[in-house]
Amino acid sequence: MASLILAGDSIYLLVYMRQSYQTSMQEVFGVTFTQLGVMNSMYGLLAITAYFAGGWLSDRIATRTLLVFSLFATGLGGYYMATIPSYPMLLALHAFWGVSTILTFWSALIKSARLWGSAGDQGKTFGILDAGRGLVGAIMFTAGAWVFSRYVFVADGLIAVIMLYASASIVAGCFVWAFIPEDSAHGSLRGGKREAVPAGQLRLVVRLPAVWLQAFIILLAYWLYLGSFEFATFAEKVFGQDKLFGATLSAYREWLRPLSAITAGILADRIRPTRAVMICFVAAAVGYAVLAAVPGDVALLWMLWIQVATVAMAVFALRGIYFALMEESRVPLLVTGTAVGLVSTIGFTADVFAYPMIGWLLDTFGAKTGYTYYFSLLSCAATVGFVLTLLLAGYNHRGSLSPLATSEASQDQRAPD
Repeated sequence: MASLILAGDSIYLLVYMRQSYQTSMQEVFGVTFTQLGVMNSMYGLLAITAYFAGGWLSDRIATRTLLVFSLFATGLGGYYMATIPSYPMLLALHAFWGVSTILTFWSALIKSARLWGSAGDQGKTFGILDAGRGLVGAIMFTAGAWVFSRYVFVADGLIAVIMLYASASIVAGCFVWAFIPEDSAHGSLRGGKREAVPAGQLRLVVRLPAVWLQAFIILLAYWLYLGSFEFATFAEKVFGQDKLFGATLSAYREWLRPLSAITAGILADRIRPTRAVMICFVAAAVGYAVLAAVPGDVALLWMLWIQVATVAMAVFALRGIYFALMEESRVPLLVTGTAVGLVSTIGFTADVFAYPMIGWLLDTFGAKTGYTYYFSLLSCAATVGFVLTLLLAGYNHRGSLSPLATSEASQDQRAPD
């Protein structure tokens, strides 16, 4: 699990740099907020096309092979980014990352984590995974902020941070190669041998209402998570703080992730994942509503810290447990990779629309009004997420299981610790 944790966060440091260094990237690369949004949207478009194919791939190729390739490819892309390429090449780089961090990585990571835990502790399993990823992220964001502060010129500091994040991905690839067994992701791990995935079973997964409900729950939860990337820029543009304050706020946000994820995982195992997810949606709705209403007064910075903590803990808790919904809904282990691919294809489409949306709002209405509109939308999204999770809880309670899930229930097998 330690290797999965290290890999699971290191690979995304470069892709989501804008959460801490948005204004610095704008200055160094010479792009607008909208263009930054388009860069991430390009990543999202390629990622969306890769999620489902990646699920299919993870049911057929060993985890170590997929993860190592992804980590090394992403890190090498980071070294290229440090040369400060042109905007068209940045678009191409983000498209490349859409493949290297999703097609060969994401479903393999989630499948490995699900197999690592037992049926009764899926909440804790995914909580541990995301808590660990959060700890790695917090350490790396803190290290990045420290490295950035050592340089007088913004460009030099940003390049140093890019090199740090790229190297982290390469190092994670080395750890995965050294510590994850070669056959740990083959098929369903029945007796250590890879099993073929019958086409009829795939059709049953597509027809499961629970899978589609989970997809839209994750879509809304992930959009809330992406919204939290804006806290640094919000502090700089609305509260008039400097870039170092923004980077520090992002590091503070990341340090809340481990505790939030593991607490949510334990809670989910005790009261069921759907109930824990509903609590998180309520907290996020309230937190974003307050951020939408708060004026950009320096005297109210204390409120900013509190609401950042409220929203961050809610969205990190959601990320820590929303894949645990699969076990509650009895999605079969045999097709976990494919199910994750289908859910992720829909669930992570926020990567496509969220960044252009906030970029357009900021360029069109300015920071204060733009963020008021955006955070209000996110509060509404959290409310819709609560309703969908309530529907999923009702569906699960009625025991609407697929024949495939029922047949697997009596022979649930997991990877050894």
